[in-house]
Formats: sequence, structure tokens, C-alpha cells
Amino acid sequence: MPKDQLYEIFGEVISSKHFLKAFIITVAATFIMYFAAPAIVKALGKEDLLKALRVTLSALGAFVGFIISSILIEPKRIVEEE
Repeated sequence: MPKDQLYEIFGEVISSKHFLKAFIITVAATFIMYFAAPAIVKALGKEDLLKALRVTLSALGAFVGFIISSILIEPKRIVEEE
């Protein structure tokens, strides 16, 4: 079985398996908020703001997905001593 490939993203090292998991979590949270936006807007009584709030709620979903991914998946730090 091949060893999991490691990638560096923004100075942190993460495995491809964990990167894919984080990507799926974030995309799922974004789409859930995007498709839940009409119900949320209707509950708030702001139907005329659906387009604007759909984008805002989608961004909020992406942020929530990022937070969940950050909690579940820890980066693999490489410490280099000099």
C-alpha cells in the first residue's frame, strides 16, 4: 500500500487523505447553507433579500466547514533543528 502523500499549504503540512476530508466537509457545509437559505430567509421574513443572504449564508457555511475541519484534522508539523 503506498504511503499517503504530504503537501504543504500555507506553511502547514497535511496528508492528501486529510486534505480531501477537509475539502468535502467545507463543500458540504457551504452547500447545506446555500440550499437552506430560502427557508432561513422565509423564517426571517426577508424574501426580497434572498440572493444577497444566499451568498452570505454560503460564506458562513464555508467558514463553519473550515472551523470543523480545523478541529478534526491537525496539521503534521515538521520541526527542523539547527
